[in-house]
Amino acid sequence: MKKLILLTLIGFTFSFLVACGGGSGEVDADGGPSAPDVIKFGVQPSLQPVHIAYTNGMFDDIEEKYGTTFELIQFDAGGPQNTALAANEISWAQYGMAPSVVGMASADALLVAINILEQTAIISDKSIESVADLEGKNVGFPGKGSQQYPLILKALEEAGLEESDINLLQMNAANMYTALEQGELEAYIAWDPHTTRALYSDAGKVLTRAEEIMPLKDGHYLGEGVVVKSSFANDYPELTKDIIEVLKATNDYIVDNLTETPAIWSEAIGLDEDIINFSLDNSMSIYIKDISPDMEDLVPYVHMLNEFEITQIDDVESFLEERIYSTE
Repeated sequence: MKKLILLTLIGFTFSFLVACGGGSGEVDADGGPSAPDVIKFGVQPSLQPVHIAYTNGMFDDIEEKYGTTFELIQFDAGGPQNTALAANEISWAQYGMAPSVVGMASADALLVAINILEQTAIISDKSIESVADLEGKNVGFPGKGSQQYPLILKALEEAGLEESDINLLQMNAANMYTALEQGELEAYIAWDPHTTRALYSDAGKVLTRAEEIMPLKDGHYLGEGVVVKSSFANDYPELTKDIIEVLKATNDYIVDNLTETPAIWSEAIGLDEDIINFSLDNSMSIYIKDISPDMEDLVPYVHMLNEFEITQIDDVESFLEERIYSTE
């Protein structure tokens, strides 16, 4: 009799969990909403909205609701973030749009947001008047897997030059403005705040912005995206939607309270508040409220990545339809 009752209870419990979504990761053992103990979010030490959300406590309600904790994992570049995504060492990542697309293609990630526009620029010393003047000059760039690589090639192409016409030197973006100050480079292409540092120190100037090379969303270049592992989105659909809502609210906050953000970013990443103010005043990074990924902007962008062999995606439209996260 006891055995029969036990089996009946087991069957009831199983049926109850399935009915409540337990089989799809929606309900934990205590009957509450399901979540991993720690949500690991890959970030970089730049003016990323995720730092605002984390430092301002905008994830607190999610942590309380789901009994989880957010942990920001710091990276210097997008390549290592994708390696960590592929190895399931992180579940979320914010980084440049090119690494975002590579992560979608190679690390089973879904694009949930484009929350920074512009951001990339070619910085030169003040003797350089145009991109054509870079012929024979030393130009720093982050690497061939970065979105800055195809952008510098497009800029050269428009100026009638080829890659072989300049000395393209790969280096850590954090070291580029110092190399420019010391005369080791005549120019470099990077992202904010590495661009702003040279402007703030008066060591360089903006030679051209990414939006002049490839205008897309609202006339600006696509700066950074946020991705989530598809396994995370599948296992925790309600949690995923709640995180996206926080990301949207964060960009709303930044747009509506831009003058308050430098102090928050400075606390989060240790960058001088004056440099952050300089960046925002000069629109080196641009923030908007509509952070939803847009096929109209992404299709030509991915074709550009294919053209310069950053990606090898055969059917761009189908790829994006499959890899852009949908809340429906």
